[in-house]
Amino acid sequence: MKSMTGFGTGSRAFPGGRATVDVRAVNHRFLEAKLHLPRGFMAVEAEFRALIAERVERGRVEAFLSLTGRAARAVRVVPNLPLAREYAKAAARLRRELGIERGPDLQFFLSRGDLFQVTEAARASTAEVQACTAALRKALAGADRERRREGRFLARDLRQRIRTVQRLRREIARRQERLRPELHEKLVARVGALLAEMKVEPARLSDVAGLLQKNDVTEELVRLESHLETFAGFLALDEAVGKRMDFLLQEMQREVNTIGAKADDAPIRQLVVRVKQEVEKIREQGQNIE
Repeated sequence: MKSMTGFGTGSRAFPGGRATVDVRAVNHRFLEAKLHLPRGFMAVEAEFRALIAERVERGRVEAFLSLTGRAARAVRVVPNLPLAREYAKAAARLRRELGIERGPDLQFFLSRGDLFQVTEAARASTAEVQACTAALRKALAGADRERRREGRFLARDLRQRIRTVQRLRREIARRQERLRPELHEKLVARVGALLAEMKVEPARLSDVAGLLQKNDVTEELVRLESHLETFAGFLALDEAVGKRMDFLLQEMQREVNTIGAKADDAPIRQLVVRVKQEVEKIREQGQNIE
């Protein structure tokens, strides 16, 4: 089991420089990857996203890539010929108007920075991509170790809380068993009162049957126990279980709410409040699990 929170860093050298990647992962309902890449790496963004998806199933992951030094790249110098022609026309006019014998030579044109456009290859070099890929893998592995370590702490806390809920569930079950004779007496008294009437309507008999069913929470306790056992089993799995835990916790809350609504007994209602508190704490912790 892993937490969704973690940090990792990786670095790898390439000819002429070094690539460094920092990865930060936080909670999120789904997988969301955000990459901060230098110019020239857009072509490999999909590949980097795939690497993240191999390691992370749920959470918001940010990867920050930085380069120190750059490999030699192909460079193009393109002259702005239309502008150069305008310079030449202007120089020829000056010669005519001012009687200048010599016109501008090549050195004049080379000294004009606005006459040339220098472009660098748009794509990162193969060496840079390979170094960045290796650095990203290392950073993800580091973040994964942190997420596993925090996951072990979460599992330990959740096991303790599950045991607490199981103990409270057993107390509710024992309390209900002690209340059965009292509930039976109420039922007998109700039936006797109805039979004493001249005419017993079927609807009134249904009320009697519903009296016992209304206060009996056996089914809810059994389902709650099953959910707790399933949840405890999730804690031992080496896979993403966060979404399944979310669903199971909703089912737990539903059973606990039903027990609280059906129980006509103050001690049981107090126990239900304590169970709700523990389930809510479990739910909060579960938000951190992948």
